[in-house]
Amino acid sequence: MNIRNVKERDFIKIAELALKCKPMATERNSIYHLFTKFFSNTSFVAEEDHRMIGFLLGFISQDNPKEAYIHLLCVHPRFRGYGIASKLLKEFIENVKRKNIRRISLITKPINKRAISFYKKHGFKDYKGPETKKIGDVNVFKGYNGEGEDMVLFEKFVK
Repeated sequence: MNIRNVKERDFIKIAELALKCKPMATERNSIYHLFTKFFSNTSFVAEEDHRMIGFLLGFISQDNPKEAYIHLLCVHPRFRGYGIASKLLKEFIENVKRKNIRRISLITKPINKRAISFYKKHGFKDYKGPETKKIGDVNVFKGYNGEGEDMVLFEKFVK
């Protein structure tokens, strides 16, 4: 398996793979294109025999250059359980640490139990604040992305 930075030409394959990663949110192709064109230093693909089997799309905040954000992380269902997501995440974390990032955040749907377990296993904490409500074992922002769009906000502080 090979992990590399995304290239602009990857965006269609990323879009196709994203459709297989339910319940992860999917985007318009233009969003994937933006990541491959403008955030290639912080976005990665995993390949096996030159075939894309996973990706992580992330960026460094323009408003706070000490923060990074993971927008999407996906591994093809047939390749789950082999540590590919962990390797993509590690690549992202090591990359942004070299850029003096101190905080990484992301959101996921409360129904995405696989993602919630994965991020907790990797040291991410679900944010708890006055805007959140405990649902099951996570803190959930009600209406985070609009009416009916509840989300779990995860954050990790890195050294």
